[in-house]
Amino acid sequence: MTNKKKLQQYLPPFLLDEVNNGKTIMLSGAWGAGKTHFWQNEIEPDLLEKLKDKEDKKACVYVSLYGKEDIETLKNEILFKAYESIHDENKVKKRAISAFGIGSKALSLSFFGFKLDLKGFSEKVEAYDEEKKTEEAKSFLMDGGVICLDDFERKSKKIDLNDLFGFISQLSIDMNCKVVIILNDDVFNGKEAEVFRNLKEKTVNKFLFFKPTIEELFESIAKDKKYNDLVDYKTDILKAIKETEELNARIYIQVLDNCLEWLKVKESLDEKIVRVLVLSTINFIKNHIVFDYTIDKNGNKDYKVVESFFDFYEIANYLKNILPQHYSNDNCDLHKELLPLMHSSINKRDNEKQKTEEYSKKLNEVFNNNKNIFKAYSFYIYVLKIDEDVLEEMYNEINNFIKFGILI
Repeated sequence: MTNKKKLQQYLPPFLLDEVNNGKTIMLSGAWGAGKTHFWQNEIEPDLLEKLKDKEDKKACVYVSLYGKEDIETLKNEILFKAYESIHDENKVKKRAISAFGIGSKALSLSFFGFKLDLKGFSEKVEAYDEEKKTEEAKSFLMDGGVICLDDFERKSKKIDLNDLFGFISQLSIDMNCKVVIILNDDVFNGKEAEVFRNLKEKTVNKFLFFKPTIEELFESIAKDKKYNDLVDYKTDILKAIKETEELNARIYIQVLDNCLEWLKVKESLDEKIVRVLVLSTINFIKNHIVFDYTIDKNGNKDYKVVESFFDFYEIANYLKNILPQHYSNDNCDLHKELLPLMHSSINKRDNEKQKTEEYSKKLNEVFNNNKNIFKAYSFYIYVLKIDEDVLEEMYNEINNFIKFGILI
């Protein structure tokens, strides 16, 4: 059983069990692995219905920390969404708050009771029955409610980690509810990383790691009805993604969107076009470059990325002449060792023309600033052979579409 399937089986019963009231759970994983998508699509809907069906109705609240600049704003949104998750009086307003947040200037709300200042908010918004709705919101969270705090690592610098963890402890212990924290596994750096490690050990009761397979993550994204027109091509799209070993939900969405747009405009796709679309899209997202080319008089491919380094003979020569020789023996793992080999090669002094110290310094600067491009060039051109079996005109048309975002 995969990690994702285990979590799908484990999380709902754990979060519904009253024995676990007052606990804080941390769900971590690699950036882009689809943690938010997993929670919002695989866990939250069914969990919310089961909590609402309880005799004493309980709320399931999702709040992103992104853009929140103080604890008060966070409290406001949690209580508002707790109330709305049960009553669901205003779906438009709930969606707007998810997108824009709810600040203390718009709604002055304390954790133990709130006051309203609706000036400048909207004349059409009805005034809350303050005391009643405050108490109801709290009752929906207390003794069994679930609060999910996402984008933990994207919190504002204005929110102190000590204050944030203190607030989380207050939520889970004083309200006797469950708090789920979603974050990347490489969250903080420097001093803040040390503070985070110390505080999470004191606050978090359960650590869970999310690591779906490429197939699971792709299927969770591709099943969206907007991609129904791609049903005949999803196997080819997934096959190409697996070649790159990329595990990133946001990248999968852009890959599917590009394939869908190509199909709508061109009205046709085949396996070869799909493969170039997928690989070039992933390369462009990660490295901000495409590997388009022209054919020289000898029938060889002149990649434009190589031409961009013509001012530095050592680099251009390595990419154009030496690198292909390395791959003549099908050494597909070379790209993993490319940088030290290339660095050594381009720094050798030519006996006939000694490099000046200034030139050597500049050469190393260019090399260090373009490491990702060199690795990508090696990987996509010589390992994956991205341009294989696709005509030059079609290959470059695909790359131009990805680079400029326009397909006519």
